[in-house]
Amino acid sequence: MSLREEFLELLKRDEEFRYTVLGYLGLDEITRRMDAYQSTQTKIWGDIRGIKEDQLKIWEEIKGLREEQTKIWEEIKGLREDFNKMLGRMELLEKGHVDIRQTVEGLRSELFVGFDS
Repeated sequence: MSLREEFLELLKRDEEFRYTVLGYLGLDEITRRMDAYQSTQTKIWGDIRGIKEDQLKIWEEIKGLREEQTKIWEEIKGLREDFNKMLGRMELLEKGHVDIRQTVEGLRSELFVGFDS
């Protein structure tokens, strides 16, 4: 194996040797910083993945809330229909009450008219 081949092989396998060579070339600090940046970037991507998972959970929760809200509005619609039916019945009862009152008053008037003669 030639010196060149041995040197290249050491660069491939031996991280400490690689940093030593880079240090002699003045690139060791740049390489260390890049390694630190890569580590930070990996952590950031992990955080982003976690945020995406949380966001998906939030959207699922929002979907559930919307479904519940739709059910509530349907219930309100039914209650409003029932209320309107009750109002209609009350109006009929009031009209019937007025009719009964008028009939009673008419009968009372007729009754008194019969006694006045």
